[in-house]
Amino acid sequence: MKKIFVSISLFMTFLAYAQVTTHTVEAQETVYGISTQYGISQEQLKNANPFLKERGLQVGDVLTIPGQQGAEESSLPEGTVADYEDKEFYYRVIQPKQTLYSLSKEYGVSQETITSLNPFIKERGLQYKDVVRIPKKQAQTEQAEQEVQVPEGMHLVKAGETVYSISQAYNLEMSDIYAANRNLQTEGLKKGEFIKIPTKKSVSIPEGKTYFEHEVVKDETVFSLLRRYDISLDELIALNPDLENGLQKGMTLKVPLKKGAKLEEAPKLVESSGANFSDNEINIVWMMPFFLDTPKSNAGERQVAQDFYMGAQVALEQLIKSGKKVNVEVIDIQRDKDALDKFLETPDFSKYDAIVGPFFEEMIAHVAVKLERTDVPIFSPLINSESLEAYKNVYLATPRDEFAADLIVEEMANAYNGKQEVKILTNSKDENIANYVKSKFTQRFGDAKITITKNPNDLKLVEHKTITQDAEGNDVENITYEPILAVLAADNNKLGDQFVKVITEQDAASINGYSLYFVPALDVFDGNNVNNIKALKEMGFAYTATRLVNTFGENEKQIIANFQDKYCSVPNKYMSIGYDIVYDVVDRMDMSGKISAFDAKRSETRLSTKFGYDKVENGEAKINKELRIIRLN
Repeated sequence: MKKIFVSISLFMTFLAYAQVTTHTVEAQETVYGISTQYGISQEQLKNANPFLKERGLQVGDVLTIPGQQGAEESSLPEGTVADYEDKEFYYRVIQPKQTLYSLSKEYGVSQETITSLNPFIKERGLQYKDVVRIPKKQAQTEQAEQEVQVPEGMHLVKAGETVYSISQAYNLEMSDIYAANRNLQTEGLKKGEFIKIPTKKSVSIPEGKTYFEHEVVKDETVFSLLRRYDISLDELIALNPDLENGLQKGMTLKVPLKKGAKLEEAPKLVESSGANFSDNEINIVWMMPFFLDTPKSNAGERQVAQDFYMGAQVALEQLIKSGKKVNVEVIDIQRDKDALDKFLETPDFSKYDAIVGPFFEEMIAHVAVKLERTDVPIFSPLINSESLEAYKNVYLATPRDEFAADLIVEEMANAYNGKQEVKILTNSKDENIANYVKSKFTQRFGDAKITITKNPNDLKLVEHKTITQDAEGNDVENITYEPILAVLAADNNKLGDQFVKVITEQDAASINGYSLYFVPALDVFDGNNVNNIKALKEMGFAYTATRLVNTFGENEKQIIANFQDKYCSVPNKYMSIGYDIVYDVVDRMDMSGKISAFDAKRSETRLSTKFGYDKVENGEAKINKELRIIRLN
């Protein structure tokens, strides 16, 4: 087992793949057969999986299959979340045209207070359907103000308080408060605002100077100092030229104050009493299958891990810039349970707040059993097996296909008038989900005629011709079709392309089309699909997407630009997943690394994935139940 400690960056691999899917190689499969299945050339498949050129195909290899970028999100599922409240807070669902300013005025609390209780606002702004937590306004007395719930690691500023009085209350220096809250240096304290309280004394301000002094302690890095004090490397080096020779324990560094800083003066010096406070940092373990000890095998798994790691790095850097204090330890866990046990049993393991990974079902279950008496959440990036539902500390990040099927069945039910035949196109691999759709629809409409087929041609409409006469007595041929609900229930690009081709070449008025999966033929950004999309819109086509990048979104554009700056590449499927999961996990945590029930359920869309965790129906684990439904109309 290898340990990898994250600093500014580890390794960088330059890739230029588009968003991809994966394929696990089974016995008797060939490069030719797989490339034909996905409608790509053998050369494209080998370029996406370089190890194929070195050793050929092996059973169990996980291949990356080049694909197209995701389709534009046309509309999202209607949520069922409504405004509600508890003893301390209002929870408000944001409506069109609502702003931070209007909420502040409506509830009589400062914008800073709302932002501090909902950190995602600072990161990406307020968005339609966000759920925002707002403290209830208490009577204007000191006792009532103290009843407001204050997040751990923060302080609610009250009337008459000063930086000095707050620093004394927490046994800190004023410089510690200023260092943790740079805006205080220029804007001062504001009543009703939440400010950060550092865990311990660490800095001092020499009299008459424009900088803090910080003594370097064990395990600190330049990068951790930059993110802690929200300064640039150039600013730090300008005051500390010796840093070019490296950072050393015991060094006293000068940390610049914010330009225009106006600091409050302390009336007297107060000695520290040595009080201990909780660690307000987030500590995470990434358990990745790099297989560094066996570099000539497990190429498929290693590629997935590498891509995931690259995306996670971009997320980590963005989180740190937003003010999160995050420490990450990366473990090459492979599939070695003995090595895993040694790590879990180390004395300092208790400091970790969450685990991302492992990537294999049996390893996730093993970690869950070992940690069942703790409250450390284990996030499974890809595996969502029912066997993991028994573990209360497991979070399954990938929604199940059944969730997509439930959404599509609801769409079908809205269009069904009792006359259409339901035709479901699937393949051997996905036949179970096709039967699930049939079962669910039959429960609602017992007399519906439903056919499951593996032949796209079975979706062709049944034609009826009749002859009538017009007003002048001439024969007129009339053509009508038996209407159908056409459903794609196969995660297969080639079959998906055939499905779209068959239904778009027929009478749109006689077809309602649906898909449980995104396939390239549904890509609204692909110029080759213009005619397809036009025809699909005419039939009100709808499909679900677990992961979909809205490349027109401003936030998404910035994230993609970050990938291009770091790796000279747009993110592929597993880079996007790595970004999404790591960003989402940390964003749901409070300053001490805890995830409340409210924050677990909070619906959030990241780069490609929508998240919102709820308890599974028949177990203890929590699973991401958020999916997007795209309606082309």
